[in-house]
Amino acid sequence: MSQEKVIAYIKGRLESGRMREAVEASRIAGISLSKEELQGYVYRYLENGWMSRAVEGSRAAGISVPEQDLTTYLDKYLEKGLIYSALEASKITGTSLPKEKLIMVGRECLLNGKLNPGLEAYGIVNETPPEEELIICGNRCFTEGLFYPGLEAYRIAKKTPPLDGLLICGKKCFEVGLPTQGLEAYEMAKKTPTKEMVRACGEKCLLERRNEEARIAFVAAQKIEDTMKAEPIEIKETSFKILGSSKETEESWTGFGPKICMDCENDEEFEERYFILTRCPDNKEEEKWLDDTMKEQYGIEHYCVAVDAFEDDRGLIDFVVCGKCGSQNVDFDL
Repeated sequence: MSQEKVIAYIKGRLESGRMREAVEASRIAGISLSKEELQGYVYRYLENGWMSRAVEGSRAAGISVPEQDLTTYLDKYLEKGLIYSALEASKITGTSLPKEKLIMVGRECLLNGKLNPGLEAYGIVNETPPEEELIICGNRCFTEGLFYPGLEAYRIAKKTPPLDGLLICGKKCFEVGLPTQGLEAYEMAKKTPTKEMVRACGEKCLLERRNEEARIAFVAAQKIEDTMKAEPIEIKETSFKILGSSKETEESWTGFGPKICMDCENDEEFEERYFILTRCPDNKEEEKWLDDTMKEQYGIEHYCVAVDAFEDDRGLIDFVVCGKCGSQNVDFDL
């Protein structure tokens, strides 16, 4: 074996925390390792939460690590929520872990969306996390696109995940390139994501060379498009009050903007009616069907359709009548 390969082998063992093997290999190959370099690796192991590797490595290298340093790292592990590392460190140093400290650390982990460390901390002292902490953890996980930990938090709390939390999580999953979790979140919420959202997720996966995830996203986007085209459009009347309080409308949507009557130039007094479309028209035939239906069923000839009011493929119709002259000939400043 060439010296370059031996050095690479030694470095690999040092990087992975296997210092004893690195030291033995260096002695056999006649390659010297300085105490400073080895000591640097020992403290790097400690920083990584590998106290047992640090202690074993220090012994193999003949390096002394003060007991006070080990105790200091035990406290650091607790602060960072590295529960298993803290438990291992407590056994090595002979330091007991106070129940109150573990519960405090577990609570902090859950409130920050770190489910597993939080459960580990509570588990060591045989305590069950409070329901409110689990729900906060679940919501935090959903916000960050951590679908499965969020579900688990709600399962342990014996609560049903909220609709808005699932949709927020699904959208976040698609944004970060997790199509499977995103699709599961929307399915659990009994909603359909937009094909554009899922397709963008696939493109992200493709750029990152995660071909299988990209395939899942593109296939799902195509199925959504095919399904939407096959379903007839349904119209349901609603109100601005209901729309304003709904969590399904886009945050950026606040209304249809300024209006002006083309007959009397009134720009202040209007009467409005709102209608939700299960999906927007996809072709000229469907547009004509919508025009005819609005006229025949509701007596409406002039209206405006917003295609981006919701997070999915639904559309929103606004019908306006001038409050001064009663004309439907109103222009929208979109």
